[in-house]
Amino acid sequence: MGRKEKSAYDRLELVKMNPEIDVFDLAEALMRRKPLIVDFEDHRVIESNQAIMFLSGVVYAIDGEVEVIREKVFVFATKKDLKDKTLRKALAKYKE
Repeated sequence: MGRKEKSAYDRLELVKMNPEIDVFDLAEALMRRKPLIVDFEDHRVIESNQAIMFLSGVVYAIDGEVEVIREKVFVFATKKDLKDKTLRKALAKYKE
């Protein structure tokens, strides 16, 4: 009997960016098809922009997209995951 694939919401990881977080670990999570919501609100602007550019490149490589949820909060995920209804519902709540 086959195992049911977890929904995008079940795989979602919320990240509050800080200097201890390694952007390469986030890239690896994306490569494992884990959708990420990354909050850069309390992170320095230059480092935030560098991380966003790097993660955007990773997302491009996995046929994904970046969406702005609100100022300084982004979701990085595959196009397939962004179409997942469970993830869309969570993103709608996060935008409020």
